[in-house]
Amino acid sequence: MLAYEMRGRGTPLLLIHAFPLSRLMWKEQMGALKPRAKVIAPDLPGFGESPGLAQPSLPQMAREVAALLDELKVREPVLLCGLSMGGYVAFEFLRQFPDRVRALGLFSTRAASETPEGRHGRFKAIQKIKEEGLAAFAQRILPHLLGRTTLESQPATVGEVTRMILANRPEGVTDALQAMADRRDSTDLLSGIHCPALVVAGEEDPFIPPLEAQGMQAKITGSDLALIPRAGHLVNLEQPAAFQEALDRFLYKLQHCNIC
Repeated sequence: MLAYEMRGRGTPLLLIHAFPLSRLMWKEQMGALKPRAKVIAPDLPGFGESPGLAQPSLPQMAREVAALLDELKVREPVLLCGLSMGGYVAFEFLRQFPDRVRALGLFSTRAASETPEGRHGRFKAIQKIKEEGLAAFAQRILPHLLGRTTLESQPATVGEVTRMILANRPEGVTDALQAMADRRDSTDLLSGIHCPALVVAGEEDPFIPPLEAQGMQAKITGSDLALIPRAGHLVNLEQPAAFQEALDRFLYKLQHCNIC
């Protein structure tokens, strides 16, 4: 079973972490949300305290998340939120278990499959990690995870992200790179999403530009969009107050929507 942290009571709210971090990235959000929801944050396979998979894939990661909900006896539909790789897992969960999703949060993620250039980059990163280890990989990936404002003015956040990367096992990171390289295109799912949805993007995201997030949000009928200033890819860590405000607005809307 996946390692996890759970706090609070009420509507289940599932937070799926980004690559190459762990559930620890949601520490502040779990504290802020626990008075209003049952907040569940798992470590995906191969990250944090969770064991890896014999055959790593995003569909299997989604099944592991569903198995965790079963183990926790969470039967009702959940508010499913994923950031970056967590968003890829959220799409797979939605594809396989649509009746278990009450609402959807897609943060710093994309529906499209990997480009040939992106696949090449993932495979190159796998080889580099095997040759050089995680410390060198962490230094290379930081400019892709954090916006310029964070890199220039938030050394504590840079250090926190670095420590989370280094706390993982190299094989967990390389397995995830392989899984993301092989991910399916989820663009076809967007027009069929009829539950409430929130798309969040950082205005300084060097990996997924805000225009791409806007295009994805436009294909999800009735969805909300929040662009976070002075944030890169890891929006909840770089600008936690602005991120929490966007999430609070969405939760308020859910609580006061008769059809949700």
